[in-house]
Amino acid sequence: MKLIPIAVFAIVVSLVFADGAKTKGETFQTDVKESKKPLIAGSKYSIWIPESTLSVQCIFAINMRGAGRYLFEQDQEWRALAKRTHSAILFCEFEAHGVQENGYGQSILEACDQFAIEVNRPELKHAPFVLWGHSMGGRVAQDFVRFQPSRVLAFHIALRANPSDAEFMQEEANSIKVPGLYLMGEVDRKPEDIRKHFHHSREAKSPRAWIWLPGQSHWPRGMHFKKNETNQKDWRAWAANDVVIPWTEAMIRLRLPTGGIAKQKPVKLRSIKIEEGWLGSIDSGALASYSKFEGDKSTASWYPNREIANAWFKFTFQSRKQRQ
Repeated sequence: MKLIPIAVFAIVVSLVFADGAKTKGETFQTDVKESKKPLIAGSKYSIWIPESTLSVQCIFAINMRGAGRYLFEQDQEWRALAKRTHSAILFCEFEAHGVQENGYGQSILEACDQFAIEVNRPELKHAPFVLWGHSMGGRVAQDFVRFQPSRVLAFHIALRANPSDAEFMQEEANSIKVPGLYLMGEVDRKPEDIRKHFHHSREAKSPRAWIWLPGQSHWPRGMHFKKNETNQKDWRAWAANDVVIPWTEAMIRLRLPTGGIAKQKPVKLRSIKIEEGWLGSIDSGALASYSKFEGDKSTASWYPNREIANAWFKFTFQSRKQRQ
């Protein structure tokens, strides 16, 4: 299969999501062919690799629907994060309700295998994932954690609105250990099952956090599936970059072992020591270190340090007060 470098994106968006110079890199595409045995779903993928990245240590796998995918491709904050952490950004173009029973989980792995050969970066075959999924893409992220927990460094579920059956919501012990952010819009539908999913994981001492997106619905303002009239301010508020970017960077630092380049086999990701983190009450915003938190630890959001806990409070609670 021939690799196709992309010099110019086919869809031009009207905004650049950071001040200053753009983070440079190169984008490639590959097609995964459908297979029955083994079950692999056919789909298209693209991957962006920052300039001067000698070896990719992590892959950000993004599954966002419609017009929003192109905004993510242009988000300079995510690109800068990828450069700082020696990561690549993989864009999944499929739409699915999960990844285990339909071959899409294996399809993602196959795409990385193909890129490893086609761009001569063998580490892409084994690099751990940071998953980010919107709507049905949130189900994809949730299900991939269940499918390959040892390969998932961290995940984000963004505005996963529709409920799922009880079996889909179950997590094994290895999955529960994976750090996660649940990003839910205040005015979006809020299925009870995803809130229960968060609480169940926290009761099991999982390093996860719940973030209400103040005043947000299912899409950023000005956007729908095929339409984009979103400005930079509205996109950043919806994507919660002020919290998500530092949280993701902290997770990479905490979970990747020293010299964590997976050229021959997947690295063994380090476990999170939740007792060294901070907790925040979802209802009141009360913050404290884990040992000093006076509320119910099993329902509070977990953060790796004081700075990110404060960023969560400022984003969620101060912005709400400013709107009132």
